[in-house]
Amino acid sequence: MATVIAHALPKSSPEPVQEIGPGLGALTRALLTLGHTVEAFEVDQGLIRWLQTEFQGEPRFRLIEGDALKTLPQNPPRPIVCGNLPYAISTPLLAQLALRADPPQTVVVTLQKEVADRYAALPRTPDYGAVSVLLQSVFNMERIRQLPPEVFYPRPQVDSTVLRLIRRDRIPGGREAFHAFVKKGFSQRRKKLKGLLPVDLDRRAEELDPAEWLELYRSEEHTSELQSRVDISYAVFCL
Repeated sequence: MATVIAHALPKSSPEPVQEIGPGLGALTRALLTLGHTVEAFEVDQGLIRWLQTEFQGEPRFRLIEGDALKTLPQNPPRPIVCGNLPYAISTPLLAQLALRADPPQTVVVTLQKEVADRYAALPRTPDYGAVSVLLQSVFNMERIRQLPPEVFYPRPQVDSTVLRLIRRDRIPGGREAFHAFVKKGFSQRRKKLKGLLPVDLDRRAEELDPAEWLELYRSEEHTSELQSRVDISYAVFCL
């Protein structure tokens, strides 16, 4: 598994690779062998002690202790991020990466298969949701490999997927507001969007692909801006 992820990354990078959840260091060793410098983010104190001993004296290894959701934003953003993501942090961490000012160029992560399916889901499917729209608006996605439970220790109960996300050449600005807009649209999946958002659209959230969501958001944003200008002009006129 470690070599699969390592070889799915760009061959070399002048900046460190940020690895989330290094565990016992299998992926870390593979990355170092390929010539990368590694910034590893680990929260488990037992594993932290192991990693400190295992990579003691390695100048291309830096260990950052604590919850990656908190420590990652406190460190310089890097163009390459990888790791074996626990279920609990998969969505908030990838959303955090997509929403930062300069999203990474390449992300390669191992996820539970059902989670990877949700991120790459197509419109009009049960798995398609606000996080699908956000991630697909920022990244192109590719499933590298499906992994059975027996390749992990301790063995999980579900299959996993190695997913590669490559940043698109053009990504939307104002992604925090865009994501909030989309989440509101998906807040009641059975309702039409005209009943949830300030839009006149007789369609449900799951029927719009990411490009259509972005077009809808920009249209609503433009309409709101024009209305604000009209309101301001009217207020000035009334003085």
